[in-house]
Amino acid sequence: MSGRATALHRVACAVGVAWAAVAATPASVDAAPGSPAPEIIGGTTTTVGQYPTVVGLVIGDNLCSGTLIAPTWVLTAAHCVDPAVLQLASQSAVTASTEVRLHTVDVINDPGIVVAAAATFKDPLFDQTRLGSHDLGLVQLRAPVTDIVPSPINLSASLAATGTTATIVGYGSTEQGGAGSIGVEYELRNRTVVSCATVGVSGSDKDLLCFSQSDRRGTCQGDSGGPAFAMIRGQRTVIGVTSFGDPQCASYGANTRIDAELTFLAGKVPELVGCLSDAGCAGHQICFSHACIAEPFSATGIGTACAGAADCDSDVCAESSQDGKRCSLTCDPDDGGSCPDGFDCLRSASRVGACWPEAGGCCQVGGASGPGSVLLGIAVIAWQRRRRRR
Repeated sequence: MSGRATALHRVACAVGVAWAAVAATPASVDAAPGSPAPEIIGGTTTTVGQYPTVVGLVIGDNLCSGTLIAPTWVLTAAHCVDPAVLQLASQSAVTASTEVRLHTVDVINDPGIVVAAAATFKDPLFDQTRLGSHDLGLVQLRAPVTDIVPSPINLSASLAATGTTATIVGYGSTEQGGAGSIGVEYELRNRTVVSCATVGVSGSDKDLLCFSQSDRRGTCQGDSGGPAFAMIRGQRTVIGVTSFGDPQCASYGANTRIDAELTFLAGKVPELVGCLSDAGCAGHQICFSHACIAEPFSATGIGTACAGAADCDSDVCAESSQDGKRCSLTCDPDDGGSCPDGFDCLRSASRVGACWPEAGGCCQVGGASGPGSVLLGIAVIAWQRRRRRR
C-alpha cells in the first residue's frame, strides 16, 4: 500500500504541488526519501453509512476524497481534477478516467457503488504553483445518487471563523513518512480552526481554514478533496476542502474555504449557492443571504403590514406587541447579520426571532419596535409557514 502513496508523491514533486496532490494507486514504486504519508494521521476508522456523503475518487491511478453535495455533484479539490497535476492530456481525459465510489470505507479493496463522471471542473483561477486559494473542483456524475441525502455547504464566512470546531474525513495516510494503509476512510474530530499565520501558512484566512498538526494528528496525501465538517444550525455542513500542508504532514493542514468559492460554485451549480447580488434576482427583488426576496416594504416584502402568512413573500407574518403584524423573516437574535440592512432581529420567547424594522427607520410605520419589543405568535406563524409548503 505504501508504494501507491509514493508513486503520486513522485508526480507531485514533478509538478511542484507538495502533498496537495492526490495519492496514487498503481503498482509499488520505491519510496522517495522523506515521502509524505497519504491518509489522515491519528484518526479513527469509520463505518459504512457514518459519513455517507464522503466518497472516494479514483482518477486513473490516483486517489482523492470528495463529498456529495447534490444528487449529481461531488465536491473535491481543484488539484484532484487538474490535468496538469495528474499529467493527463486534457480535462476530458480526466473525466474519462474518473470513478466515484460510494457506500464503502475501503475504496481499494471494496469499490462499493461505482458511478462514472459525466464532467469534471476545476476553479479556473487555481494555480498549482501558488497554493493558497481557488483549490476547489467539481465532479458531475453520469447518474444521480438517490439514496444519499447530500451534504449542505457553508455560504457564510462568519459561520466558519477562527475557533470553529471541525471534523475532517478522508481516505489518506495514517502515519507520517508514508506508512500505514491507504484508501480506508478515517475521521478526525475536534479540530480547531486557527489563524493561518500562527502555524506558518502564508495564505489568507479569507481563503483558507488552517489546522495545527503539531499533535501528530491531521491530513496528508489522499485526503485531498475531502471535507471539513462543522455543525451549523443542526446540520453537518461542509466548511472546507482539504488542500495542502507541510511536506511531512507534521506542522499544519490547510483547507480551501467553501464560502470563498461561491463565484465558482454558482457558475456550475447555481441551485446550491443561490444569488450573489441583486443583479441575480428578478425585478423588485433583492439578494439576501443568497436568496432572492421581495424588496422590503414592497407589497409582500418584509416590514409590510400583513394579516397572515399568505400576504408575505416569505410566508412569515410575525406580530410585535407594540407594532402589530408585519411580513418578516425568521432570524437568530444573536447573529447581527441574520436580517437585511434596516432590520433588527426581534426576540421572541423561543430561540427563533423575526426581522423587524429598526426603531426610527425611514420606512417604518406604526409604533415602537426593535430588539426591546416583545414578539408574539412567531412559533404559530412559523408552523403555518411549514404547513403551507408541504
